[in-house]
Amino acid sequence: MKRFVRILVLAVACAAVGASVSCSKKAPVTTPTPPPPPPPKPLTEDELFARKSLADLNAEKPLGDVFFDYDKSTLKDEARASIQKNADWLKRWTSTKILIEGHCDARGTSEYNMALGEKRAAAVRDYVASLGIGADRVMVVSKGKESPFCSEDNEGCWSQNRRGHFIISAK
Repeated sequence: MKRFVRILVLAVACAAVGASVSCSKKAPVTTPTPPPPPPPKPLTEDELFARKSLADLNAEKPLGDVFFDYDKSTLKDEARASIQKNADWLKRWTSTKILIEGHCDARGTSEYNMALGEKRAAAVRDYVASLGIGADRVMVVSKGKESPFCSEDNEGCWSQNRRGHFIISAK
C-alpha cells in the first residue's frame, strides 16, 4: 500500500506540475493589423482642370454659342445672357484664352458673309470685354459661311449657323 500511495502521490504531483506548466504558457504573440490607408483625397476642381487638355475642355462645352438674326450682328437678350455665363466661367479660369468664331448661314456671297462673320465675332468680343474679360484673352476670326454647323437648306438649319462660336484656345 505504501507503494500505491507513493505512485498516487507521484501521479498527482506530475499532474499538478503538468497542469501548472500548461497553464502558464504565454499566449502566442500576434502582430496587430495596421489600419487600412486612408482613401485617396479627392482632387480639387483646380487639379481636375489642370489635368484636362484643351480638347477635353472644348468637348465639355463649358462655353455656349450665341445666335444672331438673319443679316444682323446685334446681340439679342438671349445672346447677352449666354455671354454672361461664358464670362463668369472665364472669370473663374483666369488663365484661359478664347477664340470667338463669327459664322453665317449659306445665303449671300462669301465676301459678304466673311464681313458679317467678322462683325458678329467683334460684337461678341466687345460684350465679353464689357463684362471684365481682358482683350488679351480674346481673339476673333470670321468663318463666314465656310464652316456650317448644319447643312440643310431651311430656316431651322440656317439659324443654327448664324452664331458666335466660343473655342478655348489656351489654359
